[in-house]
Amino acid sequence: MPLNRKIAYIDLTTGDIETKPIPLEARKKFLGGRGLDAYLLYNHTKMGCDPLGPDNTLIISGGILTATCASATARTHVMAKSPLTGLLGSANMGGFFAPELAWAGFHHLVIKGKAKHPVYLYVHNGNIEIRDARGIWGQSATDSQWAIREDLSDQEVKSCVCGPAGENLVRFANVMTGIKNSGGRTGMGCVMGSKNLKAVAARGTMDIKIARPAEALEYNKRFIDQIVSAKVNQTQGVLGTPFIWGATNSWGGVRSRNFQYNQCEYADDIEPERIDEICEETMGPYHMTGCFGCQVHCRAQYKITEGPYAGRYDEGPEYTSQGAFGGETDTPRATTVLTGNHLVNQFGMDNLETGSLISWAMELYELGIITAKETDGLDLR
Repeated sequence: MPLNRKIAYIDLTTGDIETKPIPLEARKKFLGGRGLDAYLLYNHTKMGCDPLGPDNTLIISGGILTATCASATARTHVMAKSPLTGLLGSANMGGFFAPELAWAGFHHLVIKGKAKHPVYLYVHNGNIEIRDARGIWGQSATDSQWAIREDLSDQEVKSCVCGPAGENLVRFANVMTGIKNSGGRTGMGCVMGSKNLKAVAARGTMDIKIARPAEALEYNKRFIDQIVSAKVNQTQGVLGTPFIWGATNSWGGVRSRNFQYNQCEYADDIEPERIDEICEETMGPYHMTGCFGCQVHCRAQYKITEGPYAGRYDEGPEYTSQGAFGGETDTPRATTVLTGNHLVNQFGMDNLETGSLISWAMELYELGIITAKETDGLDLR
Protein backbone atom coordinates (compact mmCIF):
# COMPACT_ATOMS: atom_id res chain seq x y z
CA MET A 1 0.00 0.00 0.00
CA PRO A 2 1.15 3.64 -0.36
CA LEU A 3 2.01 3.85 3.34
CA ASN A 4 4.77 1.25 3.01
CA ARG A 5 6.86 3.33 0.57
CA LYS A 6 10.16 4.19 2.23
CA ILE A 7 12.59 7.04 2.66
CA ALA A 8 16.26 6.76 1.68
CA TYR A 9 19.19 8.71 3.08
CA ILE A 10 22.06 8.91 0.59
CA ASP A 11 25.47 10.40 1.37
CA LEU A 12 27.30 11.10 -1.88
CA THR A 13 30.54 11.87 -0.04
CA THR A 14 30.84 8.52 1.73
CA GLY A 15 28.62 6.40 -0.50
CA ASP A 16 26.50 5.32 2.48
CA ILE A 17 22.82 4.56 1.80
CA GLU A 18 20.23 3.90 4.49
CA THR A 19 16.55 3.15 3.98
CA LYS A 20 13.84 3.53 6.59
CA PRO A 21 10.04 3.33 6.81
CA ILE A 22 8.15 6.60 7.10
CA PRO A 23 6.32 6.78 10.44
CA LEU A 24 2.58 7.21 10.10
CA GLU A 25 2.61 10.03 12.64
CA ALA A 26 5.09 11.94 10.48
CA ARG A 27 2.86 11.50 7.44
CA LYS A 28 -0.14 12.81 9.38
CA LYS A 29 1.72 15.76 10.85
CA PHE A 30 3.46 16.87 7.65
CA LEU A 31 0.91 16.16 4.97
CA GLY A 32 1.98 15.44 1.41
CA GLY A 33 5.34 15.17 -0.28
CA ARG A 34 6.12 18.85 0.07
CA GLY A 35 5.15 19.00 3.73
CA LEU A 36 7.37 16.09 4.70
CA ASP A 37 10.18 17.46 2.51
CA ALA A 38 10.12 20.73 4.48
CA TYR A 39 10.39 18.79 7.74
CA LEU A 40 13.28 16.74 6.39
CA LEU A 41 15.11 19.78 5.06
CA TYR A 42 14.78 21.57 8.39
CA ASN A 43 16.24 18.61 10.26
CA HIS A 44 18.97 17.57 7.84
CA THR A 45 20.41 20.89 6.62
CA LYS A 46 22.88 22.87 8.71
CA MET A 47 21.87 26.42 9.59
CA GLY A 48 23.72 28.96 7.47
CA CYS A 49 25.13 26.39 5.06
CA ASP A 50 26.32 27.35 1.59
CA PRO A 51 23.52 26.42 -0.86
CA LEU A 52 26.20 25.06 -3.21
CA GLY A 53 28.13 23.26 -0.47
CA PRO A 54 27.94 19.61 0.54
CA ASP A 55 25.96 20.44 3.70
CA ASN A 56 22.92 21.55 1.69
CA THR A 57 20.52 18.62 1.60
CA LEU A 58 18.61 17.89 -1.61
CA ILE A 59 15.26 16.12 -1.28
CA ILE A 60 13.34 14.50 -4.14
CA SER A 61 9.89 13.07 -3.53
CA GLY A 62 6.45 12.08 -4.69
CA GLY A 63 3.19 12.56 -2.81
CA ILE A 64 1.41 9.89 -0.80
CA LEU A 65 -1.09 9.15 -3.61
CA THR A 66 1.55 8.98 -6.33
CA ALA A 67 1.22 5.92 -8.64
CA THR A 68 -2.20 5.00 -7.28
CA CYS A 69 -5.47 5.31 -9.15
CA ALA A 70 -5.90 8.86 -7.88
CA SER A 71 -6.14 11.38 -10.69
CA ALA A 72 -3.34 13.82 -11.50
CA THR A 73 -0.97 12.80 -8.70
CA ALA A 74 2.23 12.46 -10.72
CA ARG A 75 4.04 15.57 -9.49
CA THR A 76 7.67 15.28 -8.46
CA HIS A 77 8.82 17.68 -5.76
CA VAL A 78 12.40 18.87 -5.26
CA MET A 79 13.53 20.88 -2.23
CA ALA A 80 16.79 22.33 -0.88
CA LYS A 81 18.17 25.65 0.27
CA SER A 82 17.95 27.85 -2.83
CA PRO A 83 21.20 29.08 -4.42
CA LEU A 84 19.14 31.81 -6.09
CA THR A 85 17.61 33.33 -2.95
CA GLY A 86 19.34 31.71 0.01
CA LEU A 87 15.89 30.79 1.29
CA LEU A 88 13.63 27.77 0.92
CA GLY A 89 13.90 26.27 -2.56
CA SER A 90 10.84 24.36 -3.73
CA ALA A 91 10.12 23.14 -7.25
CA ASN A 92 7.77 20.60 -8.71
CA MET A 93 7.17 19.07 -12.12
CA GLY A 94 4.84 16.72 -13.90
CA GLY A 95 5.64 13.71 -16.04
CA PHE A 96 6.25 10.10 -15.02
CA PHE A 97 9.21 10.11 -12.63
CA ALA A 98 7.39 10.23 -9.27
CA PRO A 99 5.15 7.22 -10.03
CA GLU A 100 8.21 5.23 -11.12
CA LEU A 101 9.97 6.18 -7.88
CA ALA A 102 6.97 4.93 -5.89
CA TRP A 103 6.84 1.66 -7.84
CA ALA A 104 10.54 1.33 -7.04
CA GLY A 105 9.66 1.44 -3.34
CA PHE A 106 10.33 5.05 -2.28
CA HIS A 107 8.49 8.30 -1.63
CA HIS A 108 11.44 10.42 -0.45
CA LEU A 109 15.16 10.59 -1.23
CA VAL A 110 17.32 12.66 1.14
CA ILE A 111 20.61 13.36 -0.63
CA LYS A 112 23.62 14.78 1.21
CA GLY A 113 27.29 15.46 0.51
CA LYS A 114 29.11 15.72 -2.80
CA ALA A 115 30.42 12.98 -5.06
CA LYS A 116 34.08 12.99 -6.12
CA HIS A 117 33.05 12.82 -9.77
CA PRO A 118 29.74 12.94 -11.69
CA VAL A 119 27.35 10.20 -10.63
CA TYR A 120 23.70 9.27 -10.93
CA LEU A 121 21.47 7.33 -8.57
CA TYR A 122 19.62 4.26 -9.78
CA VAL A 123 16.55 3.33 -7.72
CA HIS A 124 15.14 -0.11 -8.51
CA ASN A 125 12.68 -2.20 -6.48
CA GLY A 126 13.89 -1.27 -3.01
CA ASN A 127 17.56 -0.91 -3.93
CA ILE A 128 19.65 2.20 -4.62
CA GLU A 129 22.94 2.25 -6.49
CA ILE A 130 25.40 5.09 -7.06
CA ARG A 131 26.62 4.82 -10.67
CA ASP A 132 29.30 6.59 -12.69
CA ALA A 133 27.94 9.48 -14.78
CA ARG A 134 31.17 10.83 -16.24
CA GLY A 135 30.13 9.64 -19.68
CA ILE A 136 26.79 11.45 -19.38
CA TRP A 137 28.05 14.71 -17.85
CA GLY A 138 27.81 17.56 -20.34
CA GLN A 139 24.88 16.14 -22.27
CA SER A 140 21.60 17.97 -22.64
CA ALA A 141 18.72 17.29 -20.28
CA THR A 142 16.98 15.16 -22.91
CA ASP A 143 20.03 13.27 -24.19
CA SER A 144 21.07 12.49 -20.60
CA GLN A 145 17.85 10.61 -20.01
CA TRP A 146 18.23 8.56 -23.19
CA ALA A 147 21.88 7.83 -22.29
CA ILE A 148 20.84 6.50 -18.87
CA ARG A 149 18.33 4.18 -20.51
CA GLU A 150 21.08 2.86 -22.75
CA ASP A 151 23.43 2.47 -19.79
CA LEU A 152 20.83 0.43 -17.90
CA SER A 153 19.54 -1.40 -21.01
CA ASP A 154 15.96 -0.49 -20.05
CA GLN A 155 13.84 1.90 -22.08
CA GLU A 156 11.25 2.14 -19.29
CA VAL A 157 13.59 3.92 -16.87
CA LYS A 158 12.41 7.39 -15.84
CA SER A 159 14.95 10.00 -14.76
CA CYS A 160 15.10 13.49 -13.35
CA VAL A 161 18.28 15.27 -14.37
CA CYS A 162 20.18 18.52 -14.39
CA GLY A 163 21.30 19.83 -17.76
CA PRO A 164 24.45 21.76 -18.66
CA ALA A 165 23.09 24.79 -16.77
CA GLY A 166 23.03 22.85 -13.51
CA GLU A 167 26.47 21.37 -14.17
CA ASN A 168 27.85 24.90 -14.62
CA LEU A 169 26.10 26.12 -11.45
CA VAL A 170 23.68 28.53 -13.10
CA ARG A 171 21.68 29.57 -10.08
CA PHE A 172 18.33 29.30 -11.85
CA ALA A 173 18.98 25.85 -13.33
CA ASN A 174 16.03 23.46 -13.38
CA VAL A 175 15.59 19.82 -12.58
CA MET A 176 14.13 18.21 -15.70
CA THR A 177 12.27 14.99 -16.46
CA GLY A 178 11.01 13.96 -19.86
CA ILE A 179 11.30 16.50 -22.67
CA LYS A 180 9.91 19.57 -20.93
CA ASN A 181 8.73 18.79 -17.40
CA SER A 182 10.61 21.38 -15.40
CA GLY A 183 11.16 21.87 -11.68
CA GLY A 184 12.13 25.52 -11.95
CA ARG A 185 12.23 28.92 -10.24
CA THR A 186 14.56 28.23 -7.28
CA GLY A 187 17.69 26.63 -8.76
CA MET A 188 17.29 23.01 -7.70
CA GLY A 189 19.18 21.88 -10.82
CA CYS A 190 22.08 24.02 -9.64
CA VAL A 191 22.08 22.16 -6.31
CA MET A 192 22.23 18.86 -8.20
CA GLY A 193 25.19 20.12 -10.20
CA SER A 194 26.98 21.30 -7.06
CA LYS A 195 26.81 17.73 -5.74
CA ASN A 196 28.12 16.21 -9.01
CA LEU A 197 24.71 14.51 -9.20
CA LYS A 198 23.73 14.31 -12.84
CA ALA A 199 20.49 12.41 -12.38
CA VAL A 200 18.25 10.17 -10.35
CA ALA A 201 16.90 7.25 -12.38
CA ALA A 202 14.03 5.04 -11.25
CA ARG A 203 12.56 1.77 -12.44
CA GLY A 204 9.98 -0.06 -10.37
CA THR A 205 7.67 -3.03 -10.64
CA MET A 206 6.55 -3.20 -7.01
CA ASP A 207 2.80 -3.29 -6.60
CA ILE A 208 0.98 -0.63 -4.60
CA LYS A 209 -2.01 -2.24 -2.95
CA ILE A 210 -5.20 -0.26 -2.36
CA ALA A 211 -7.17 -1.31 0.72
CA ARG A 212 -10.56 -0.79 -0.95
CA PRO A 213 -9.90 -0.51 -4.70
CA ALA A 214 -13.52 -0.50 -5.88
CA GLU A 215 -14.43 2.36 -3.54
CA ALA A 216 -11.24 4.22 -4.47
CA LEU A 217 -12.03 3.98 -8.18
CA GLU A 218 -15.58 5.18 -7.64
CA TYR A 219 -14.40 8.08 -5.48
CA ASN A 220 -11.79 9.08 -8.05
CA LYS A 221 -14.38 8.91 -10.84
CA ARG A 222 -16.20 11.82 -9.19
CA PHE A 223 -13.03 13.91 -9.41
CA ILE A 224 -12.44 12.89 -13.02
CA ASP A 225 -15.97 14.00 -13.92
CA GLN A 226 -15.29 17.39 -12.33
CA ILE A 227 -11.95 17.71 -14.09
CA VAL A 228 -13.08 16.86 -17.61
CA SER A 229 -16.30 18.89 -17.37
CA ALA A 230 -14.55 22.12 -16.33
CA LYS A 231 -14.28 24.64 -19.16
CA VAL A 232 -10.74 25.64 -18.18
CA ASN A 233 -9.53 22.04 -18.47
CA GLN A 234 -11.33 21.50 -21.76
CA THR A 235 -9.58 24.59 -23.11
CA GLN A 236 -6.20 23.39 -21.84
CA GLY A 237 -6.80 20.05 -23.54
CA VAL A 238 -7.02 21.88 -26.87
CA LEU A 239 -4.64 24.83 -26.49
CA GLY A 240 -2.56 23.98 -23.42
CA THR A 241 -1.58 26.67 -20.94
CA PRO A 242 -0.81 29.25 -23.70
CA PHE A 243 -4.48 30.20 -23.51
CA ILE A 244 -3.62 31.88 -20.18
CA TRP A 245 -1.11 34.20 -21.82
CA GLY A 246 -3.52 34.96 -24.65
CA ALA A 247 -6.22 36.02 -22.19
CA THR A 248 -3.98 38.09 -19.93
CA ASN A 249 -2.25 39.85 -22.81
CA SER A 250 -5.60 40.87 -24.26
CA TRP A 251 -6.48 42.93 -21.18
CA GLY A 252 -2.97 44.18 -20.42
CA GLY A 253 -1.91 41.82 -17.68
CA VAL A 254 1.54 40.78 -18.91
CA ARG A 255 5.00 42.32 -18.71
CA SER A 256 6.67 43.57 -21.85
CA ARG A 257 9.96 45.32 -22.59
CA ASN A 258 11.28 44.64 -19.11
CA PHE A 259 8.11 45.91 -17.39
CA GLN A 260 7.97 49.14 -19.40
CA TYR A 261 4.60 48.04 -20.80
CA ASN A 262 1.84 45.72 -19.67
CA GLN A 263 0.78 44.48 -23.09
CA CYS A 264 2.61 42.96 -26.04
CA GLU A 265 1.14 44.44 -29.22
CA TYR A 266 0.89 42.78 -32.64
CA ALA A 267 1.27 39.37 -31.02
CA ASP A 268 -0.95 37.32 -33.33
CA ASP A 269 1.93 34.99 -34.19
CA ILE A 270 2.25 33.79 -30.59
CA GLU A 271 -1.43 33.62 -29.70
CA PRO A 272 -2.47 30.14 -28.50
CA GLU A 273 -4.44 29.44 -31.66
CA ARG A 274 -1.37 30.11 -33.81
CA ILE A 275 0.83 27.92 -31.61
CA ASP A 276 -1.79 25.18 -31.93
CA GLU A 277 -1.73 25.53 -35.72
CA ILE A 278 2.03 25.00 -35.79
CA CYS A 279 1.75 21.96 -33.53
CA GLU A 280 -0.88 20.43 -35.81
CA GLU A 281 1.08 21.28 -38.96
CA THR A 282 4.25 19.65 -37.64
CA MET A 283 2.90 16.80 -35.48
CA GLY A 284 -0.61 16.10 -36.77
CA PRO A 285 -4.06 16.53 -35.23
CA TYR A 286 -3.36 14.40 -32.14
CA HIS A 287 -0.47 16.46 -30.82
CA MET A 288 -1.66 16.93 -27.23
CA THR A 289 -0.27 14.63 -24.56
CA GLY A 290 -0.36 14.44 -20.79
CA CYS A 291 1.33 13.35 -17.58
CA PHE A 292 0.72 10.12 -15.72
CA GLY A 293 -2.86 9.76 -14.49
CA CYS A 294 -4.03 13.16 -15.77
CA GLN A 295 -7.06 13.57 -18.02
CA VAL A 296 -6.36 17.15 -19.11
CA HIS A 297 -3.57 16.48 -21.63
CA CYS A 298 -2.37 20.09 -21.70
CA ARG A 299 1.09 19.47 -23.18
CA ALA A 300 1.53 20.13 -26.89
CA GLN A 301 4.14 18.53 -29.14
CA TYR A 302 5.80 20.44 -31.96
CA LYS A 303 8.75 20.79 -34.28
CA ILE A 304 10.53 24.07 -34.96
CA THR A 305 9.69 25.10 -38.51
CA GLU A 306 12.55 27.45 -39.44
CA GLY A 307 15.91 28.81 -38.40
CA PRO A 308 19.04 26.95 -37.27
CA TYR A 309 16.99 24.55 -35.13
CA ALA A 310 14.41 23.71 -37.81
CA GLY A 311 13.07 20.19 -37.44
CA ARG A 312 13.93 19.86 -33.74
CA TYR A 313 11.20 18.22 -31.66
CA ASP A 314 10.06 19.61 -28.33
CA GLU A 315 7.00 19.95 -26.11
CA GLY A 316 5.04 22.95 -24.94
CA PRO A 317 5.42 25.82 -24.88
CA GLU A 318 3.85 26.68 -21.57
CA TYR A 319 2.44 30.19 -21.21
CA THR A 320 5.59 31.13 -19.31
CA SER A 321 7.69 30.59 -22.44
CA GLN A 322 5.30 32.82 -24.39
CA GLY A 323 5.88 35.50 -21.79
CA ALA A 324 9.64 34.94 -21.51
CA PHE A 325 10.57 34.85 -25.20
CA GLY A 326 7.66 36.73 -26.76
CA GLY A 327 6.20 39.23 -24.30
CA GLU A 328 9.06 40.28 -22.02
CA THR A 329 11.46 40.80 -24.90
CA ASP A 330 8.73 42.19 -27.21
CA THR A 331 9.65 39.68 -29.90
CA PRO A 332 6.23 38.18 -30.66
CA ARG A 333 7.28 35.62 -33.24
CA ALA A 334 6.35 31.95 -32.99
CA THR A 335 9.78 30.75 -34.09
CA THR A 336 11.42 32.83 -31.36
CA VAL A 337 9.13 31.45 -28.66
CA LEU A 338 9.39 27.83 -29.80
CA THR A 339 13.17 28.00 -30.20
CA GLY A 340 13.66 29.70 -26.83
CA ASN A 341 11.45 27.08 -25.21
CA HIS A 342 13.51 24.32 -26.83
CA LEU A 343 16.86 25.75 -25.72
CA VAL A 344 15.94 26.22 -22.05
CA ASN A 345 14.55 22.68 -22.00
CA GLN A 346 17.82 21.29 -23.35
CA PHE A 347 20.07 23.37 -21.10
CA GLY A 348 17.79 22.88 -18.09
CA MET A 349 17.20 26.57 -17.35
CA ASP A 350 14.24 28.41 -15.91
CA ASN A 351 12.42 30.09 -18.81
CA LEU A 352 11.12 33.09 -16.88
CA GLU A 353 14.47 33.88 -15.28
CA THR A 354 16.11 33.59 -18.70
CA GLY A 355 13.55 35.80 -20.44
CA SER A 356 13.67 38.37 -17.66
CA LEU A 357 17.48 38.62 -17.83
CA ILE A 358 17.40 38.95 -21.63
CA SER A 359 14.77 41.71 -21.55
CA TRP A 360 16.71 43.50 -18.77
CA ALA A 361 19.89 43.36 -20.83
CA MET A 362 18.00 44.67 -23.86
CA GLU A 363 16.80 47.70 -21.93
CA LEU A 364 20.30 48.34 -20.55
CA TYR A 365 21.61 48.23 -24.11
CA GLU A 366 18.95 50.65 -25.35
CA LEU A 367 19.83 53.06 -22.52
CA GLY A 368 23.53 52.85 -23.30
CA ILE A 369 24.38 51.39 -19.90
CA ILE A 370 25.95 48.40 -21.64
CA THR A 371 27.31 48.41 -25.19
CA ALA A 372 28.50 45.99 -27.84
CA LYS A 373 31.75 45.76 -25.88
CA GLU A 374 30.00 43.98 -22.99
CA THR A 375 27.89 41.80 -25.32
CA ASP A 376 30.80 40.60 -27.48
CA GLY A 377 29.41 42.53 -30.44
CA LEU A 378 25.82 41.30 -30.15
CA ASP A 379 23.29 44.04 -30.94
CA LEU A 380 20.50 43.78 -28.35
CA ARG A 381 18.22 46.39 -29.89
